[in-house]
Amino acid sequence: MGLIAFMEAVPPTVWGFLVGSFITVVGVALTNASNTKRLRLQHAHERELDARARDLSMRRDVYLNAFEAMATGMTTVGSFGELDIPFQDLMRQYMGKAGAMGKITIVGREETIRAVADFEQALTGAFMRLSGQRNGVDQLYRRTRELEVKLDASAQEQERLATLLERADGGERAALQRSLEHERRRSKELRAEQAEVEVAFNPAMMGLIRNSMQEVANLDTMIVPVVRCVRNELGLPFDDAFYLQLIRAGHEQRAESFEGFLQESLGTPNAARPDEA
Repeated sequence: MGLIAFMEAVPPTVWGFLVGSFITVVGVALTNASNTKRLRLQHAHERELDARARDLSMRRDVYLNAFEAMATGMTTVGSFGELDIPFQDLMRQYMGKAGAMGKITIVGREETIRAVADFEQALTGAFMRLSGQRNGVDQLYRRTRELEVKLDASAQEQERLATLLERADGGERAALQRSLEHERRRSKELRAEQAEVEVAFNPAMMGLIRNSMQEVANLDTMIVPVVRCVRNELGLPFDDAFYLQLIRAGHEQRAESFEGFLQESLGTPNAARPDEA
């Protein structure tokens, strides 16, 4: 039987069944192909979202640690006037966190890296300027403490000699009297030196505090570009003009309060400005 005869012998219902089955198979195949493509696109999109989430999480952690280091550095600058804290202890906390800023070079964009580098350079400059000034104030401060110790010792010695003098007689009394007068002259000289040191110490101390406040104000301005760049990378809006306005208003208010404190505590309207000292 030839092929044509065979095809003519097949009932039409069978042909209908075969054609319908073929169409069904083709439809299923096309549907599966479409679903497979859609799943691949979905998985690719999910992988992209996961990669972006990991990237943002890493950036966020790096930037949070970096900002903590910057804040610690600014706090250190603002604490230069706290003479009861040794200079080594003052710098130790910042030095333990300073390395966090360097990690920005790994994950940050070029603009962010440049802004952080500018801030770090400004912070280093503030440390250098204030360190020299702090050293001079520290010397005066240590001298005032030494004089206080000597004056306390002299007062105790005078009290001891006066007690002995009340109980002494004869030649011993004359020797004790000379020792007491010598100690009184020594105490007077110490007080004169103390007054002289305080005349130099007070304006130097106020100048150090004033300059540290100004350095913090400058650093606050320098950190604004860093905040803007980081928030741009994280897809967060930021109004740097508004933020700058807030910063400057806050520092102006603190500066006015400090000058008011000086006027009230020292009783001099133009007390202890560095250019007038």
